[in-house]
Amino acid sequence: MALSTPGQPAQGILLLYLGLTLLSLNGLFAKLIPLDAFSMTQMRSVIAIGGFFLFCRAYKVPLRVSNARHLAGIYVLGLVMGVHWGTFFHAMQISTVAVGILALFSYPMITILLEPLFTHRRLEIRDLISGILVMFGLLIMVWQDLGLGLSGNILQGAAWGVLSALLFSLRNLCQKYFFAAIPSGTLMFHQLVAIALLFLPFVNLSATRSLNGQDWLLLVMLGLLGTAAAHTLYTVSLKVLAAKTVSLVGCMQPVVSILLAWVIIQEAPSLAVVIGGSIILLVAIAESVIRY
Repeated sequence: MALSTPGQPAQGILLLYLGLTLLSLNGLFAKLIPLDAFSMTQMRSVIAIGGFFLFCRAYKVPLRVSNARHLAGIYVLGLVMGVHWGTFFHAMQISTVAVGILALFSYPMITILLEPLFTHRRLEIRDLISGILVMFGLLIMVWQDLGLGLSGNILQGAAWGVLSALLFSLRNLCQKYFFAAIPSGTLMFHQLVAIALLFLPFVNLSATRSLNGQDWLLLVMLGLLGTAAAHTLYTVSLKVLAAKTVSLVGCMQPVVSILLAWVIIQEAPSLAVVIGGSIILLVAIAESVIRY
């Protein structure tokens, strides 16, 4: 049954929180599904394509992109998004859900620092201060690993998480400034197709054949709930909610993800990760209040 467009902000908030909860499950899937990050990303996309196709049909979102250059650009963005997902999952797999998702949430600050490249505007002093605070938060998170060189799991997880954040920021900025006229549902559908096709050679077939029924159920949940349904709910909620509201509520995702990992797989974050991650989230919340 298709989702109905929410008619009032209260319904939009409900859908937004539901979408947030579904997105927050992705850290658990990264830990529980016995696949490498890029195999999981490809298979997640294959499954999610069906869900997004139904969403586009239900809301009469056009799937055709008539401009060949635009279509090629969208598929390049799909590749960027796929690497973003893969590096995000890898960050959580080699460290913890908390480290991976908190490092990812450096993306609002990275976006602010990169946006002048698209707008040709100068950075403000406030932006530089916010960037320094995010770096300070990341430094606190990885402090206990600094004496281990590059071999520390927390340091590696944070590095992969920041790389994922950089790719996410680039993808979002390119969509905003180069593909603003194309519906978000159309963009997401074609990017999923791009990931499914371009990442196919990197799927670990032997590991895939070893998946049991429970593993496949988790993979289907990741594709349908953690990807198609979650992003659909966010898109629908944006129809009636202010961008500021969506941005601020989105900042709760790391908190929900960390709590779920703590309760379900007993993965408790260290004090350093909590302190450093709190600084990163506070900067993200402050920028959401200021920017929108």
